[in-house]
Amino acid sequence: MLSKKIFLIGNGHLGGFLADLWKILPELHWQREMMELDVATLKRVRPEAVVNTAGKTDLRWCEDHAYECFRCNVIGPVHVYRALKQALDNKVPYIHLSSGCVWDGPFRPDGKPFTPCDPPTPACFYSWTKASCDALLMAEAAAPLLILRPRQVYSPLASPRNTLAKLNGYPRLLDTPNSMTSADTIARTIEIALGSSDPRVWNRIMNVYERGSTSPFEVGTFLAQAGCRQPPEKLSKSDLDAWHKPKRVDAVLEDKFFEDLVKPPTVQEELKRNIALYAKAIGK
Repeated sequence: MLSKKIFLIGNGHLGGFLADLWKILPELHWQREMMELDVATLKRVRPEAVVNTAGKTDLRWCEDHAYECFRCNVIGPVHVYRALKQALDNKVPYIHLSSGCVWDGPFRPDGKPFTPCDPPTPACFYSWTKASCDALLMAEAAAPLLILRPRQVYSPLASPRNTLAKLNGYPRLLDTPNSMTSADTIARTIEIALGSSDPRVWNRIMNVYERGSTSPFEVGTFLAQAGCRQPPEKLSKSDLDAWHKPKRVDAVLEDKFFEDLVKPPTVQEELKRNIALYAKAIGK
């Protein structure tokens, strides 16, 4: 359960999910550009925490609209953090949703999953903007700051930005290891962080995911079993890279601190639970 009055930024797939889950009042849900959020507004609403879910995520769009992408993914979140520190004296927690797509794997060169301390290896402009924003925020972390890096966010919502909806539309899918993160796991991570008295929660980057790994092909198979699609065919990584520009990355995440704090479910059980709800949402 929520323990603080949250000011939520963003109305995309995740922002909409959190707004509905937490019953965010309109005056506490910022759906305009981040650069328009000023000190006066933050002083007026006096939130007890700010959660930023806004950002551009479409890889091709980000390449074609580099300035707009940079403005939204880098300048905007930093602007909000600075305004928050100025408005409320470095006391209000700021939780920023970044991305586990900052690495190009699926594993590190030593074969292990990526941890929050591993240097980013961006493979496209979108990933570069997310890694850059993380570095800028951490460089001036004074107010309580938490950066969350989920991977392939999904939920039961019939949203085109939902990873389940994306994978439901491709006849062929990769069978490469990946981490995934449900919107519920993100919500629970935020709730636990805001209710924790452990100072180690703040001024850090945290990977957020379900335990274990899956693959787009396995997700497609689960969707087929739920009656959402036909069984997928397998697609090789070389075939995908030949036509998918910018490059799509694979990444498996690890974070012992996160796992001890949140105790997430396994990715397979969380996927099956969400897919059963997603099937109902799309009328299957």
